[in-house]
Amino acid sequence: MKSKQFFNLIRWPNLLIIVLSMVFIRWFVILPFLGAAGMSIIQFLLLLFSVLFITIAGYIINDYFDMDADRINKPGKNQIGTTFSVAWAKNAYYLFSVLGTIGGLLISWWVGEINYTLIFLFTTGMLWYYSERYQCQILLGNLVVAFLSALSFGLVWLYEFFALKASAELFSAAQSNFKIVSKLVLIYMGFAFFASLFREMIKDIEDLEGDSRMGCRTLPVVVGAGKAKTYAFSAGVLMLAFLLYAQYFLFLSGYFLVSGYFIVLDVLLILMLIKLFKAKVVNDFGKLSGLSKLFMAIGILSMLLFYFEH
Repeated sequence: MKSKQFFNLIRWPNLLIIVLSMVFIRWFVILPFLGAAGMSIIQFLLLLFSVLFITIAGYIINDYFDMDADRINKPGKNQIGTTFSVAWAKNAYYLFSVLGTIGGLLISWWVGEINYTLIFLFTTGMLWYYSERYQCQILLGNLVVAFLSALSFGLVWLYEFFALKASAELFSAAQSNFKIVSKLVLIYMGFAFFASLFREMIKDIEDLEGDSRMGCRTLPVVVGAGKAKTYAFSAGVLMLAFLLYAQYFLFLSGYFLVSGYFIVLDVLLILMLIKLFKAKVVNDFGKLSGLSKLFMAIGILSMLLFYFEH
């Protein structure tokens, strides 16, 4: 197997963003407020790798279903059917899905909430149906990806909470800070949701030609690139409103560094909205899609500042 092609297949930069998201929100947002860790390092790593394995499975099956469309939208980029055989892709999908689900089962059992294994089963199923069907449905595919992007933040807090319940003393000592932790986690979940939704809507416009030929009913295919651009612009404006509200909350809560740092996100988002307004050709939307990744990375780095403000 060619390692470089494999890492490109599983979108290693996106996986790195997931790792940083989960590590930062645990060590710089959740744990400083709780004063103690519920999950051990091994438990957290189990949760982290479960999420990564299921994400990798999602990328592989997505490329499998996108083989034909990608020959038009991204010639030579999809490696299923060329570098990697179709049979290999299916087997790899099943392997990573099973590993991720088993990991989810183990961590759920470990914190005493085995029913939460359903989250991992649900996520695996959503990624399959997204790749096979939902990504070609108007807006539905965009919302699925946005929801799953936000989920990784919530999972860390969910499992930390139930792991902490195993110790009555630690749980009682940390209980007074549960409200603020939940609000901060929701802020980053909201950020991930809107940032992913915005990027997915832009990518749909970029992929309009291939999706149209393959019979996909994405938003640009149904309403046209012009109107789809207007909807994407509206989603960006909603995200800006969310960021401003989050900044206001952070400022009132005394987190001045984080609130001030969000100005960088405001400026970058306004710049992206201007570029979106001016975008006309496929290359313009491709650059915007890349810029939106930078936007998300900058947002994730803001969590580091809680270390200096707690």
